[in-house]
Amino acid sequence: MPLDASIVEPYVRELEELYVDSTYSAMTYFEAAKSAELLGKVLVFVPALISSMSGLLVALGQTGRWGAVSALAGAVAATAAFLGSDRKAPSFKDSARQFTVLRHRAKMESNFALSRSSTVDLEAIVRELRGEYENIVSKSEPTPNRVFVRAQKRISSGATSYEVRQDPNSAP
Repeated sequence: MPLDASIVEPYVRELEELYVDSTYSAMTYFEAAKSAELLGKVLVFVPALISSMSGLLVALGQTGRWGAVSALAGAVAATAAFLGSDRKAPSFKDSARQFTVLRHRAKMESNFALSRSSTVDLEAIVRELRGEYENIVSKSEPTPNRVFVRAQKRISSGATSYEVRQDPNSAP
């Protein structure tokens, strides 16, 4: 026999809160991964570009000081590449994916809550999912606050919505 909606309400609220928490966490980690990838590329590419331009200037007869600039920039690029300047990006992506999976599971369980046979089953599911959320949080690297702000803006703009939005610039 399905459960009464009033009995299920606290569990559904908790599942909806978990859905929101997972949505913000997933988007934050996806934003952090994008930032880490970009920073990693910039830390290698810009010094390498400076090194090659400086080396070219020396080859074209400019002062030997450009050779020192070339060597220094080359060392910076090599160090950044060796240390793995973008090493955080895969970790951030992994956390984002785990939060996304949890987000979808929370939504699904919320939708099926009324069909459960007892609140014991429903409570076990809610506790299991909340435990998974806490486990992901405990293993994830912290993200900078600025990426959370970007995630908030993306979510507010509808980035996580499944509704089809009409492009304001297109004809009806």
